[in-house]
Amino acid sequence: MNLFEKCNKVDSKDDLIQFIKVLRHDLQDNPDEWENLSLDHFLESIEAWMEDTKDRGYLPVQPEWKSLAAILYMGKIYE
Repeated sequence: MNLFEKCNKVDSKDDLIQFIKVLRHDLQDNPDEWENLSLDHFLESIEAWMEDTKDRGYLPVQPEWKSLAAILYMGKIYE
């Protein structure tokens, strides 16, 4: 199961904790697959993705655990 699939299966606080752990290990094991290696770039990408997609319905008005995982995942890949 890839990270995006794991992101979509986050349904609880414990799932989110596990996803963050897997995301961190993915950064350590596969840095060449990450667009944003510094915390500054990671957070900037999260901000940009949320701003660029705020009217597209990707995130619910009332966030769920899965939405928080999606936000973190987008920090990995969004430019």
